[in-house]
Amino acid sequence: MYTLSQVHIDMARNSTDDFNLFHDQFRWSWVRNNPFKGPISLAFQLGCVIETHLPQNSPHITVDMLRFSSFELNFVHIIKLGDVLEAEVKKGRLIHTPDGKQYSSRVCLRVNNKPAIVGFKRDGEFPTLTPEFPELLLSELHESPDRSFIADGEYFLKRKWMIVGNAKNFLLSAFADQTNYIDEFANKVTFPQMYPLSLISSALLERAQAAKYDLIKHPMVYTSQHLSVDKAQLKELRSNDALHILIKRPVSLENGNERIICFGYVNQQTPMFIAQVDLVPVSKLP
Repeated sequence: MYTLSQVHIDMARNSTDDFNLFHDQFRWSWVRNNPFKGPISLAFQLGCVIETHLPQNSPHITVDMLRFSSFELNFVHIIKLGDVLEAEVKKGRLIHTPDGKQYSSRVCLRVNNKPAIVGFKRDGEFPTLTPEFPELLLSELHESPDRSFIADGEYFLKRKWMIVGNAKNFLLSAFADQTNYIDEFANKVTFPQMYPLSLISSALLERAQAAKYDLIKHPMVYTSQHLSVDKAQLKELRSNDALHILIKRPVSLENGNERIICFGYVNQQTPMFIAQVDLVPVSKLP
């Protein structure tokens, strides 16, 4: 079990450039009608807690042999300073589908003995998210200006760089042993899956600013995340590699929430990750 502190929140927000006021110990009160009454943890930080506390192998198959990884997470409660966290992973199950093998486990992150995040971790021979890819060449992403709307405004481009030091701090923010991923003495650099995914949050914030969206008057929080990672591409990721995050135009759902599809490209024409995130206006929270 682990206790969340402001230092853990600050390590996560500083390593991911997430400037959302919800996480700021001095400016959280700027958010209009903030129901949380204090700084809260980052969603991807909590995802990293789940990732780094998963068993590495199943009794049936080595998970690393399955190319695609996915997280299907539903957010039940926010996590605040002083809360006690505990990750719980149920014994998984290997299934054979028409698309290939898939190993699935139920996951739960508890806060003060109550579920805060519930969902599934899946590893398979196929991705669980298959939206239509943007008809853009990787060369076009390299040439397009950072923080720009492209493809007739359908996508917002945010360019980030993979920095080993930032990944280390992100791991520490999730109570993880960084040497399991990054160890210079062992000549090992393996970025956790949640680190490049975590940069989605800052990209969403920058898109909102570019679109003149008022983040103080109309804040939103995640209700769910469906995240799919190509582990073969992730394995090749190195420090200073450019990550091109494409954020598709948001879609309004019937319940008033928003759904956004994001693509992360590095060195291949296919994305290294695909993410589908749902957000709810704070004004609609119970």
